[in-house]
Amino acid sequence: MSHIKGSCNCESVKFQISGDIKKTLNCHCKLCRKMNGAVFSTYAVVLTSDFSLLTGKLNSFKVSESATKHFCGKCGTPIYNTNPKFAGLNILHFGSLDLSPELVPDVNIYCESEITWAKSLNTIPSLQNGIE
Repeated sequence: MSHIKGSCNCESVKFQISGDIKKTLNCHCKLCRKMNGAVFSTYAVVLTSDFSLLTGKLNSFKVSESATKHFCGKCGTPIYNTNPKFAGLNILHFGSLDLSPELVPDVNIYCESEITWAKSLNTIPSLQNGIE
């Protein structure tokens, strides 16, 4: 898969991936939960050299020694994270990808931190139009 595009919510930041996604994953670590306000975070990992910012400006915030978050300076949408342990890789937030519904995670990581009810998400009733 190549030439995947992505954007932020306000569409001032647009980017393109010229190479293949190396791995898709769900991260269950406590840092990702805090950083993203979610039970777990889903990412697509790509080579930094395959990432091209087409429009807009990214702001960065060093969340910890292991994580820097890069996000839209206008609307705050997270675009990708970097980690010095994984130099040369951009860890893209799944939601920033325009084709993300077509991608399926390959692996769960930091499962020792997983919220126990996350395993049963598919057993919770689903509503089509939000809360009714």
